[in-house]
Amino acid sequence: MPQPTDTVVTAHVTSRRKLLSGATGLIALASLNACSTPEATETAPVAHAETPKTPDEVLKALKEGNQRYLSNELQHPNQDEERRDEQAEHQSPFALIHGCVDSRVTPELLFDQGIGDLFVTRTAGAVLDDTLVGSMEFAVSEPYSVPLLVILGHTACGAVTGTLQAMEKNADNPELPGEMDDFAEQIAPVARKEKVSGSDADAVNKVVKANAIAVAQQLVGRSVIIRKAVQEKRTRVVSAVYDLQTGEVSWLES
Repeated sequence: MPQPTDTVVTAHVTSRRKLLSGATGLIALASLNACSTPEATETAPVAHAETPKTPDEVLKALKEGNQRYLSNELQHPNQDEERRDEQAEHQSPFALIHGCVDSRVTPELLFDQGIGDLFVTRTAGAVLDDTLVGSMEFAVSEPYSVPLLVILGHTACGAVTGTLQAMEKNADNPELPGEMDDFAEQIAPVARKEKVSGSDADAVNKVVKANAIAVAQQLVGRSVIIRKAVQEKRTRVVSAVYDLQTGEVSWLES
């Protein structure tokens, strides 16, 4: 049978062990939290604090989104289940991005936006056709009335490259197979105006930039609905070029 002093010592040792065990557990838990919190903060989807409503606000939001994309600090806003459910009955986009069909140019990614934030239209070379212009008119009309239309070209565009190569063979009448002629017919006049020669990277990127500006001008000149929205300052049409290598969007006019 243990003596009273032995009982006191045993109880003291047991309490000390429990205390150390508890402290060790708390330290381990704190370490886990320290490791996991930053990652959760960076990857957890967030919602926009306030939907941008004016052309200036929308342009600012897109520029900030592209900067997050460049710095690998993506917020992935409006991409959770709550946003999907919210937008199922009614969408609320604040911009339309018209770009090329190129698989490497995804507006929601390079502008760090989410479900219901952007209307997106695409054609090879970002050229226009009747159905496409009608879709843009739909975007600037009620109930959406998006404040910004972006014509987005990109470096090393295949449609521009193909057109320039066809022009090397026949400058006056460049031909591409099938209905690809449609986009060549629109890009070739821009290339002639820029007086480029050949189809190297510099020539292609020069025409890409000029084409993005030309398409924006064509859109406003072609559509009465969009022109009126621009004149009333409800909508702005801007041009930009996305760099496939750097990920940066360069704004050509605003």
